[in-house]
Amino acid sequence: MKILVTGATGRIGSRLVAELLRRDHQVRALVMPDDPLRSRVEVPSVEIVEGQLTERESLRPAVEDVDAVYHLGAHLPQGRTSDELFDTNVVGTYNLLETLVPHASRIKRFVLASTDNVYWNPNGALYLPVDEEHPRINDDPYGMSKILCEDMCWVYMRRCGLPVTIPRFGVTLACEELLDPTSIWADKLYLPGFLKLLKAKPSLTREEQETVENLEDLDARDPMLVIARDPQGVAGTEMVNDPRNLAEGLVLLMENEIAVGKVFHLMAAQPFAHDELLKYISKVTGWPYVEVTVSKVLHWELSIAKARAMLGYNPTRDVFQMIDEGWATKS
Repeated sequence: MKILVTGATGRIGSRLVAELLRRDHQVRALVMPDDPLRSRVEVPSVEIVEGQLTERESLRPAVEDVDAVYHLGAHLPQGRTSDELFDTNVVGTYNLLETLVPHASRIKRFVLASTDNVYWNPNGALYLPVDEEHPRINDDPYGMSKILCEDMCWVYMRRCGLPVTIPRFGVTLACEELLDPTSIWADKLYLPGFLKLLKAKPSLTREEQETVENLEDLDARDPMLVIARDPQGVAGTEMVNDPRNLAEGLVLLMENEIAVGKVFHLMAAQPFAHDELLKYISKVTGWPYVEVTVSKVLHWELSIAKARAMLGYNPTRDVFQMIDEGWATKS
């Protein structure tokens, strides 16, 4: 099949392109004209079409003669305004859907990349593990943009028969990003980002104020890991997925007709304890860690039972293997 991938140069998109090629599909990648990551997909077997989701006319050449579409192109929330998120994520998805209307009868699958952020609320989940039926109670601009995109896709499925399926992703990082104190998840792991995030809270408890003072006294010239615990000494639980797991799961959405009209979690196989991960990173790298107390820690777990049962999704790479591989590459 000839498959269009938007967001093809990203950490997930580039792995998906590689997986599709491995399975002998033809791949067309939508790439922004000034994309600095273009080299990730510049291989002879990938057709590159330049365009932008916010410019509908530029999308017409991208959708010509394709059999399926993976729509991964979107802004993540880090460093983006509400307007930027709405314009690229919501208007961009609308532009792509409208461009596809004349071709809908030929499209075998339209896959919209969504996120577990649609469930996120400062008060936490209503229950754990979160499944695909959990209410979408997000209250931030990024989650709103993805909820709107999901709902638009279902409308186009009803309107013109576009065979939509929606995977929701959790935190997905390349191996080396877990060992980068400047990565988008660094505030979960490393002192500078953690301290900045803690200080940005509207108000701090007495324990948190002491934590800030203690952390400010530490020398952070070398990587310093931070284990956060609540006042009862309990560390949080998290989930991080390898983008290669995700790429393999995304292909299953196209190969299984049962995926049409459904939502699936494509997450890691299981959560991990935050303190166990930090101690493991310390063991592998030799970087020190400090333990601190905060008012509340995150407990986040999502079920992949539906994707396992219906698609055969089986993510085999866990976060500890990712640390091993990332450190081997870094070393």
